[in-house]
Amino acid sequence: MRHRISQAALAALILGLLAFTGVVLVTGPPAPVDRAYELERGLRCPVCQSVSVAESMSDTAEAMRRSVREQVAAGRSDEEIVDYFRARYGDWVVLDPPVAGSTVALWLVPGAVGLAGALIVLLRPRSRGGTRVELTDDDRARVQAELRRVRVGEETR
Repeated sequence: MRHRISQAALAALILGLLAFTGVVLVTGPPAPVDRAYELERGLRCPVCQSVSVAESMSDTAEAMRRSVREQVAAGRSDEEIVDYFRARYGDWVVLDPPVAGSTVALWLVPGAVGLAGALIVLLRPRSRGGTRVELTDDDRARVQAELRRVRVGEETR
């Protein structure tokens, strides 16, 4: 009986430690390397322009990655780091531009186009009877001949 109780206590202890570890990993602050990488993914490479700093192999992107890592290690906040690059390169350096000033159109136009498309589809006139094409006798004969040919082919398999 004691053996079972000690086994149950050990199992409960192990499960408790696993749960605690999981909670700490999920709710804890991100590691500096992960945080730096996430910041790098949000910055546009000034040389490549369509690629993030994290993906670019240019010398400029490498210098920006090094700067991001140094600033993360120095304890600067994400906002301070992004502002640092925005001050040097402008708002376009951020891959997800802020919703302000000249970038408002970037956020509103896709939604407006989607809404307009949905309205066009919903409000377009629908045909009542549809268009029906009548087959000629010659066309009907060809369809029947093709059906017979396919059915004979199925029977021989």
